[in-house]
Amino acid sequence: MKLELDGHEVACSSTDRVVYPDCGVTKGDVIAYYRDVAPLALPELRGRALTLERFPKGLAGGGFYQKHAQNHFPAWIARVTFGETPVDYPICDSAAALVYFANQGTLAFHVMTSRAAAPLAPDLLVFDLDPPDGQFDAARVAALALRGLLDERRLPAFVKVTGSKGVHVVVPLAPSAPYAAVDAFGRQLSAELCARSADTLTTEFYKKARKGRLFVDTMRNEPGATFVAAYSLRGRPGAPISAPITWDELADPAMRADAITLRRLRAWLDRRGDPWAGLRRSLGTVADGP
Repeated sequence: MKLELDGHEVACSSTDRVVYPDCGVTKGDVIAYYRDVAPLALPELRGRALTLERFPKGLAGGGFYQKHAQNHFPAWIARVTFGETPVDYPICDSAAALVYFANQGTLAFHVMTSRAAAPLAPDLLVFDLDPPDGQFDAARVAALALRGLLDERRLPAFVKVTGSKGVHVVVPLAPSAPYAAVDAFGRQLSAELCARSADTLTTEFYKKARKGRLFVDTMRNEPGATFVAAYSLRGRPGAPISAPITWDELADPAMRADAITLRRLRAWLDRRGDPWAGLRRSLGTVADGP
């Protein structure tokens, strides 16, 4: 099968291969998903150094992370070199690239908080709320408390479920401050949040020191660190999506980190639209909807 996208012909192979055995999602379904969701996924992907999480044989065959752009990638796949030990990262700037990577067995797309145009100055501040196992409600409550703290600072905040265990809270920034300053600001805010709820929240990295408390992780704001992109699939049973949601949806106790899946996303979007439209306006990016 071949798809014509953005003036490029993308060959797609083994489309009948079952990628998610528990729900029957095939490689063809994954390719079609990324083709259709491209208008919503690309604004956050464009210009960002990319780490691919690939499962060439499906979930049953295991996965791996790939940072380096490969020699066999088409010339129209953009690249950016980043890091103290330089790495030539791929960039996903088009629907054609999104589909090309999906055909390579990519399920999840992990990105940095800066873009190639200003690689040392992040335009996102990310809080990763990682709850103790099976306690998503702790992440839900912590995210709402973090939103209150950010409101006090008059900082806009957007939220998504990760499709794995927890929640990401994302703050758009002007790409003017260096990584060190953004990282320090994130740590300052997380320390203040944890001080307000010391019995339930912590910045302790080591699990044995957390004592059952939720880890407020700001390490996604360090140079070279990544977080899973909005509308990215996850390599987990059920084909869950790292999906932007509204704050009202997060306030619903029924919400879960893996609540939105490949099979459910279309109905979800049709019901309430894209909740990250405001984030795109803040970043100067646009989307027409899938």
